[in-house]
This record gives sequence, structure tokens and C-alpha cells, in this order.
Amino acid sequence: MKLKRFFLDCFACFLIPAYTLLFAGSMKWFATNFSVLAVTGPDHYRGFVYWGILAGGYFLVVLTGLAGRLSLPGARFTVRVLTGVALLSLAYAVAIPYLPDRFPKYAALHVALAASACGVLMLALLLVILFRRQEDPARYAGALRAWGLIVAGCAVLFLIPRMVSTALEVFFTITAALLARRLVLLDKPALDKPPSGA
Repeated sequence: MKLKRFFLDCFACFLIPAYTLLFAGSMKWFATNFSVLAVTGPDHYRGFVYWGILAGGYFLVVLTGLAGRLSLPGARFTVRVLTGVALLSLAYAVAIPYLPDRFPKYAALHVALAASACGVLMLALLLVILFRRQEDPARYAGALRAWGLIVAGCAVLFLIPRMVSTALEVFFTITAALLARRLVLLDKPALDKPPSGA
């Protein structure tokens, strides 16, 4: 249990925030984004791929674990499918460079995949909260409020420059990782027993 908690805290509270901020750098956060930074050089593109692997791997492990502890088989299946769709979208978005001047159609596909990854990931987190909230409304009320604040914060950060910016991507990555961590901690009593029907 302590080892799981250590790795959870290490990834959600240190590795993901630190690497995300490192990749974002000191550029104007409202005038650029990760997709643009990734194509400014081979090192930046490798950094973008590593960021995708780090964040994607974390959400894969955490969300599939949370899904496996849901009591309803349909709920487990739905969250697992949504997690898979989100991470496949992220993987393809990372694999397709954002070069609108040279490949406008691929650039549009990159944007659509990246947006889908974030949207579907948030939907998976929401469903975990809602399914758990049916069992214990008071325990998960704070997580539902946190989910709403993340969505509101993303909307504000999108409207300021009217584009997906580095500021938005940094905020989303870090807060979504912390929310996923919080859900694991809220589910802590269930970690000591095997999931039912998983």
C-alpha cells in the first residue's frame, strides 16, 4: 500500500508537473502551445513524445485501476473503453506533427485528436466520480466540485487567448493528474480488497 502511494505521489505531485513545466519552458504561455513547441526541433519533438508517454502511462494505470474497482460491470467496461479511446487519441496526436503550412489536413487531425483525448479523459474521470458518488455522495462531493473547477479553469484559459495555449495544457495536465490521484486516495478502503467481478 505504501509503495503504491509513493509511486502515485511521485508521478502526480512531482514527475508529471515537473516535466510538464520543463517542456513548457519560459515561452509566452498564451501565444504558443505544446504542438507548436514540439515541431521547433528534434529535441523538442522527443520531449513531446516523452511527455505523452509519461502522462498517458499514468492515466492508463490510474484509470484502469479505478475502473476495476467499480461495482457495476457496465461501469467498469465504459470507463475502460473511454480510457482506451482517450489514450489512443493522445498517442496518435503525439505521432502526427502539427505542421499546418505543409500538411493542413494532418494538422487539423492532430488538433481534433488532442482535443478528443482531453475531453474523453475528463469524461472518464467524471464517470468514475458519478458512479462512486452513487455509493457515497458526501465522500465524492469534493471530487465532483474539483472536476467542475478544472473544466471552468480550462474554459477561462481557452477564452483568454481564444486558442489552446501552453497555459491551458499545463493547467489541464497537472490538475487532471491530481484529480486522478485524489480519486485513488478516496477509493483507499477498496485497495485492501480485490475488485468484485473484475
